[in-house]
Amino acid sequence: ARPGRPQRADGTPPADGEDELLGGDSEADPSAKGGGRATAGPGAAHIARETRSVYLRDASTYVGGTIGSVNFRFGETGRAALLAGPLPDDELLRLRRRFIQPPDYEDCKRQLREDRLLVLCGQPGSGRMYTALSLLDDLGRGNVSRLDPGSELTALDSGDEDSPIAQGHGYALEPADGRLPAELHLDRLRRLLTDREAYAVLLSVPEPGDRGAVRTRYERRHRPPAEDAVLDGHLAAELDGGPSGAREAARRAARRHDVREALGLEALLPSEAARLAGLVARHVTGGLTQEQLLVECRGFAVEQVRTWFAGGADAETSARLRDAAFRISLAVFGGASVNVVAEAAELLAWELAVTVDPERTPGRPVLGDGLQARLASARATTEIRRQPLVAGALIPVRTMRFRGTALAPAVLAHLWEHHHNMRAPVLRWLDSLCQDRREEVGIRAAVAAGELCRLDCAQTLGELLVPMAEADQARRGLFVATALQGVLEDANVGAALRSLVETWSHSDRTNLRWTAAVVLSRGTAARTVGEALGALGRIGTWKDGRMRSVAAESVAHLAGFSTDREPLVRIRAWLNDSRRQHQNLGLAGTLFLADLTVDNVWNPAEELGGRERWPLALAICATRPELAPEVAGLLWTALNTSRSYRPALDILTRWLRTCRGTEWEREVLRFLPLLTLKEDDRQRTLSLIAELSQDPDEPWEQDYVHRLSQAVQAGGTR
Repeated sequence: ARPGRPQRADGTPPADGEDELLGGDSEADPSAKGGGRATAGPGAAHIARETRSVYLRDASTYVGGTIGSVNFRFGETGRAALLAGPLPDDELLRLRRRFIQPPDYEDCKRQLREDRLLVLCGQPGSGRMYTALSLLDDLGRGNVSRLDPGSELTALDSGDEDSPIAQGHGYALEPADGRLPAELHLDRLRRLLTDREAYAVLLSVPEPGDRGAVRTRYERRHRPPAEDAVLDGHLAAELDGGPSGAREAARRAARRHDVREALGLEALLPSEAARLAGLVARHVTGGLTQEQLLVECRGFAVEQVRTWFAGGADAETSARLRDAAFRISLAVFGGASVNVVAEAAELLAWELAVTVDPERTPGRPVLGDGLQARLASARATTEIRRQPLVAGALIPVRTMRFRGTALAPAVLAHLWEHHHNMRAPVLRWLDSLCQDRREEVGIRAAVAAGELCRLDCAQTLGELLVPMAEADQARRGLFVATALQGVLEDANVGAALRSLVETWSHSDRTNLRWTAAVVLSRGTAARTVGEALGALGRIGTWKDGRMRSVAAESVAHLAGFSTDREPLVRIRAWLNDSRRQHQNLGLAGTLFLADLTVDNVWNPAEELGGRERWPLALAICATRPELAPEVAGLLWTALNTSRSYRPALDILTRWLRTCRGTEWEREVLRFLPLLTLKEDDRQRTLSLIAELSQDPDEPWEQDYVHRLSQAVQAGGTR
């Protein structure tokens, strides 16, 4: 399109002579500024609906009990100390009764027996500590201790008399900073353990850049046991000696659809499976009601997110900030391409790093970051999905998402409730994403902004959405409309937001009126469709129709939202009005109704499902046949009005060119007779068919030409 000219809903420029109806005042209309338009391109509405569905919803590691500490010191200079807590007998018994061996348990035990030292590498909550304690129990014959996370392994000495390692004892340690000593120090530790016939298991977490290669010869990757096996094992222990049939009832309860839906996690970690076993055991024995059980299950994702964003001494290191940014990005862009999630995460990591240390310029790791480790740390997965990215055609794209529907909303809710200083960088990040020309970026960011508005309406409006509504770029107004669509139906803030949109619709500021029109197109910004149409009529005729284009397109969206008679009646009323601006609004609304496809309708009625590629006007006729004469009457008026004749004929031409062989060809054949009210109509349509059928570049089959001609001939005349 030439600079300053608006575009149609499908992204193509208007035909010559169409500007008066569809463009309004191009110098004042935000649709013409910044390359934006009232609706985004094909697929944007689908992306918004898919993303919004993520938020439509009403993690623990084995810790053990309170234990005493035994302080082992050696040497008069206090060179090093091991704070070891012996595993109490009751916990040791619990471990032996409930532990489920992971797939490579025997291999781990063999390696520990030979080397005396083993490093188990895996994610928190995957049962690493349970596995470590069980291995040490098997080889140490009950002499098992957990070491304080701050133990200094690098300063240990192997002197016999004052060795801090007890004879024949087993030790489990997860270093506080997650970092393991160098292999040199591990070799020294192994020698000390061998001298005392003792064992040690150290726990570690894969580094982001780790692709699976072991970092030391003592390391093994921990593979957790299957969820069902852990669940059944803990149920057996929980209900041992319980009522007859309780164990089987608990198994069924744990696998019920409502329970799994409340959990919102595709696969449970061993610690979570153990926790669920305790809950369903209490449920089947009368300790928890059904609702109480579901409430507890909804807390699993919340607990996982709390663990992810827990503070601490190392909470704001570069690595931790990058982990946080990746999880937030995945909460916003789950279902988008891997590239979109990763790039958005990098942008947010920069915002967080600058917030923590404004004087430092953060960089990006190049080789020190790996996708697989990121996926594991965020409980995420990738999958191949077909997305409409190239000219509306579906192509395979590698996408990324959480392994569970509850994690994304839990991440946003946790940030807004517990980490106030995260709000400003996240809002700045969302604002910057609005500038991205890729629809799946801006639209998904807008939906997430809407959820943040639901969590704290005043701040999100004041710092993000209202400034966007006042901006010149149409893309920002579109962002606001997408963000507010779901929140407008919220019981707590919906009424206030509808009043705000109404205020915008009366504003003297062009940008606010434009934004109000786009918000009204969603169908949720007014109490009734009639109120929304009234506001759009006022916007579309304001100041000689400078907002006509956005108002008319919004009216077409409302026609797809309700599929009842009211939008059609309102368009007819404008066409019959003696005032020229109202007539122009009616003509423009008719053109958009015929030109818009169902998949571009922001909030389509359920009955339009399955007709996504259909023109909206024909889809309405197919689902509500009694409305077909009214729809045809509107298009007939546009075809018989000089200033709308050319664009209306262009739309009819596109119908005839593209319907051949589609599901909606039959609807076109039913619709054509309704356009033939006079002999002139018949001749015009027959001439158009003859001209198109003789196109040497796109010749038509004679059967198709015959069907079209017969349909036109069947039309009545007067």
